[in-house]
Amino acid sequence: MLRKLSFTAATLVGILALIATAFLLWPVPDMPRQGTVGDFLIRNVTVVNVEKGTLQKNQYVVVRNGLIDSVVFTDPVSAQDSLIAIDGTGKYLIPGLWDMHTHSTKLSSQYQHPLFIANGVTGVRDLWGCMSESDSFLACIEDRRRWNNALSDQSGLSPRYIGQSSFQINGGSEVPDGSPEFFKARNADEARQLVNYYADAGADILKTYTELSQEAYQALAREARLRGLSLEGHRPISVSLEDMLAAGQHSVEHPRLFLLECFAGAAEFRALEDPYSAYNPALQERLVDEHDEERCQTLIDAMADSTTWWTPTLQVLKIDVYAGDPAYRDDPRLKYIPYLFKKLMWMPDADRKAADGIDESVRDVYVATYELALKHVGQAHASGVKILAGTDVFDSYVFPGFSVHDELVELVAAGLSPSAALRAATIDAAIFSRVEDQFGSIAVGKTADMILLNANPLLDIRNTQQIDGLFFNGQFFDRPSLDRLLAFAEQRAGSIHANLHILWDAVNSPLVRVQFAD
Repeated sequence: MLRKLSFTAATLVGILALIATAFLLWPVPDMPRQGTVGDFLIRNVTVVNVEKGTLQKNQYVVVRNGLIDSVVFTDPVSAQDSLIAIDGTGKYLIPGLWDMHTHSTKLSSQYQHPLFIANGVTGVRDLWGCMSESDSFLACIEDRRRWNNALSDQSGLSPRYIGQSSFQINGGSEVPDGSPEFFKARNADEARQLVNYYADAGADILKTYTELSQEAYQALAREARLRGLSLEGHRPISVSLEDMLAAGQHSVEHPRLFLLECFAGAAEFRALEDPYSAYNPALQERLVDEHDEERCQTLIDAMADSTTWWTPTLQVLKIDVYAGDPAYRDDPRLKYIPYLFKKLMWMPDADRKAADGIDESVRDVYVATYELALKHVGQAHASGVKILAGTDVFDSYVFPGFSVHDELVELVAAGLSPSAALRAATIDAAIFSRVEDQFGSIAVGKTADMILLNANPLLDIRNTQQIDGLFFNGQFFDRPSLDRLLAFAEQRAGSIHANLHILWDAVNSPLVRVQFAD
């Protein structure tokens, strides 16, 4: 009997293994890309001038070959026969939105790309990558290039990937065993080798991270200038904000930038051997209680005078505040997130924060920290610091595509006007990326990446969510076409097939294994 049971169990295991193998060999489906291809005339629409923050009413916009051909006050009757007419009466036209801080995976076409396009996100800056070997899970330079090429010949659909990033450079803790030693960037020599490697590989961006030493950071900055790469990412803990600005870092990310620089213990915190272990509610309380307003304004003024941009990604702090709130925990958009990410990352993160928040005093600290971060963003903008809209897609409870609209709401809550917030996700993103001659605003000769809205975003920034249609890559996606993209993302999020692929790719990724072990 025991032998029979063992045989049955072995048979079941074999069958399950065969089924899993079949699922992995079964190709993932293409996302829908059922836009209308052609040249277009948008009649009687209000164009939002994001550079001036003004409205141009009763405009007739002609799109030919994916470019903006004309923006005029009168109906170009002679051209109507060859153009597909779109009625813009009562609607508003804005440039496509950009998410300036994302993280893509090999399977982004199954969940991220459809959500980006359905939400009018036509450009992204992807801030991670691979090392010397391609990775089974993370998107590498060649993946982003492949997506861009497929977009160019309309054989695929994704946002435009602007810029090519390295993997996070963190001083060695992120580097899998067996990788070339120079990826650890522990000193000036390794930093120099690392810059040369990524320059030769076609990267534009060196993604700096938190644990880099002062020596390695300064070497990265020097070598990057020589090879034409830019430093973008975290401010390493060991590097003061003044030193980071002097090094010419092109952008710095996340909302804790001034929180960690404007309190009395900033120098002490920078000098810690393991600052991560010290970042806890007790330290957050000090960030608030010991906040030095005068020092903070001095630092903000210095940043305003520099060439460094700030991507606050404000919503990454919201999980601290709202993890115990059922409305936050049960967001209806969770249906678009792959089951494995929800169960293994998002919900455990929320559980940990909710457990902290059971102590009302800790929750008050989280609220005060979040509110101070909002204040810093508003203060920085008012002082002239250059702000970008980015969201840290792949972080818990940051919903791809939707998160750009959420971040615009956060920026307005911080004190930016709707017009200024919209700039941060359009023309300023293009200026930062040095492609403002092609993207970022609605002007003759530029690429016709444009969103048709049902309401005025300068009146209420939430109106960017009222999307009636999208012009992108020489196509027009009406509301039903965008809804099909959402339906595809929802189906793939719950699909055993897609989730098994995600699990297999993650398990086989040395970079992911190191990150989870950290």
